[in-house]
Amino acid sequence: MNNNLNNIFKPIYFFLLLLIFGGIFRLYNINFDDLWIDEISTFWISDPNLSLKESYINHLSLEQTPFLFNLIIKFFFTLFGYKIEISRLIPAFFSIISIISISYLSKLMTKDNSYLLSAFLITFNIFLISYSQELRVYSTLFFFISLSIIFFIKSIDKIKSKNLILLNIFSIVSILLHPFSLIIIFSYITYSILLSLKYKKFLKEINISLLFLTIVSLIYYYYHLSVALYTPSWIEQPDLKFYTNFYFSKFFGSRIIGIFHLIVLIYLIIYFSKRFFYLEKISLFLIILIYTYLFPLIYGYILNPIILPRYIIFVLIPIIILISYFSYVYFFNNSLY
Repeated sequence: MNNNLNNIFKPIYFFLLLLIFGGIFRLYNINFDDLWIDEISTFWISDPNLSLKESYINHLSLEQTPFLFNLIIKFFFTLFGYKIEISRLIPAFFSIISIISISYLSKLMTKDNSYLLSAFLITFNIFLISYSQELRVYSTLFFFISLSIIFFIKSIDKIKSKNLILLNIFSIVSILLHPFSLIIIFSYITYSILLSLKYKKFLKEINISLLFLTIVSLIYYYYHLSVALYTPSWIEQPDLKFYTNFYFSKFFGSRIIGIFHLIVLIYLIIYFSKRFFYLEKISLFLIILIYTYLFPLIYGYILNPIILPRYIIFVLIPIIILISYFSYVYFFNNSLY
């Protein structure tokens, strides 16, 4: 009898159930709303009947983000037809497989079942579900940044050519999707510097990769600087109210639920602060979390406001990883601390 119960409640079955629910929530009524103006821009730019040059010129006339996402959508339309009804399937697909990538990322941090909490938080996150049904770059960006972080951590654990190559590939894709991806590269560089200072651990191969990524980023954004730095006049710098919830009310669907998650996150960070001091891999997520808010806010105060919840959608990765990882340790394996 006990063996039958163990077979029924195996973690992998629970994860697959979450994955199914995640797929249902992201695909159900995916075309309920008509395309809004930014989605119409993507749809028009990605018209497969236009030449690549024409699409790129149209892109430059309307978009501030790089061309890669619209190129992906253009290729999708070329294969499956230029139809509004299927246009949102790409972001929905990337959002669904993000459940797998974030769960795997969580599993990298610990060998226990805390990844199930990560899967749960990703599956039912209303913000991620909402943007999975929008023909814009954000769900795609979220997925590729998660892959970049996965292979950075794998490279830290064990230097392998495969890990470094994939780190470079997924990081470059992220950079070519949205300029805010540079925050992730800065986070890697900071973490690598801290490791070398504290433990005299010089990760030569990883540092070469980070140098390569930095050079690629500088070259690319040098030629697209005027576009990348242009911000719409309607974006406003966050007011004092922002500092009471840091967009958590938008990320988690309501102010009450958002504040609850924020309080839990702050408490867990303080409680487990010693782990950050010793620069465990989990420290990388704290660096990403801080930089994701810090850099755009500073830029906004000095130059022009640039921060919006959807632009920093990937901040949900460190938020969810930190909450799930430390919650599991706190409640089920406190002896690790």
